[in-house]
Amino acid sequence: MSSIIAFPDSLRSSIKKNSGNHLSFEIKDGMDPKQNTKIHLYIPSGFSLGDGANFSNVDLGVISGLERLNNARKNAAEGASQADVVATMGEGQAIGAALMKALSIGNQFNAGQAAQIKTGVTLNPATTLAYDGSALRQFELNFRLIAESAKEAETIRQIEHTFRKAMYAKLEGSIALKYPPLFKIKFMKGKEPNKFLPFLYDSYLTGLNATYNSDSNMYHADGAPTDVTLSLSFQEQKQLTQDDLYHDKGGAGDEEETGSEGQQNFDSDETK
Repeated sequence: MSSIIAFPDSLRSSIKKNSGNHLSFEIKDGMDPKQNTKIHLYIPSGFSLGDGANFSNVDLGVISGLERLNNARKNAAEGASQADVVATMGEGQAIGAALMKALSIGNQFNAGQAAQIKTGVTLNPATTLAYDGSALRQFELNFRLIAESAKEAETIRQIEHTFRKAMYAKLEGSIALKYPPLFKIKFMKGKEPNKFLPFLYDSYLTGLNATYNSDSNMYHADGAPTDVTLSLSFQEQKQLTQDDLYHDKGGAGDEEETGSEGQQNFDSDETK
C-alpha cells in the first residue's frame, strides 16, 4: 500500500471528515513503492488551465478547379454554349498559372505570377481549415508551504524532494534512461473528485523551482527554512479527445470514481 503525505497537518483531518478542497498527486510507476507516492496539498488560488485546438490552412482551389475543368470539358463535348466555353477557358488559364506557381515551374522568373497577370485571371484559393488535433495542455501550480512545527518542516522537505525525484529519469543499465513517472492529479472535495474543477490527464512534471525563506532569513532550530515556495510546471502526456475528458455519464474525466481508495490510505498506519 502506498504511503501519502498531507500538508498542512490540518488537511488530513479535513479529508477524513470528507470535507476540504485539496489537490491529490499520485505518482504512477517509476518510484520505489517504499517511497512517498501520494501527496495531498491545498488548492492554490488563481489556478488557470488553457485548452486549444491546432488547425492549418489548406488551399483546395487547384483540386476544385481541376474537377470543375474536367466536368466542363465533358459538357463541352456534349454541346455547351459559347459562354460556358469562354468561362472554361478562363478557368483553365487560372488553373495553369496556379499549377506553375505551386510546382515552382520557372519560379526564378516568377512565371506563375506573370501568367496570372497576362491573362488577368487568378484562381480562387478556396482556403479552408484542416484539423490537426488538440494542443497539449500545460499548467502550473504554485504553493507556499509555511512550517508551523518541526513535523511540518519535515513534511515540506519530503514533499519537495519527492517532486524533484519524480521529475528526473532513472538510469537503466549504462546508457538507457527510463522515463520519469507520470502524475495523476485530481481536484478533490474531501474524498471525492470535485466536479466543479477541471479534469487533468496524466502529466509529466516538466519544471520545479523552489524558493526558500522568500520573505525573511529565519530558520528553525534544526536548520529548516520557515517557508518554501514551490512552483511546479506540468504537461499532459498526450493530445486529448472528447472521450478522454467526458464519459457517457456526463461527468468530466474519471469523476465518477469513488473515494474509497483514498479513504483506505488515509486511515492506514502508512500515512505521514
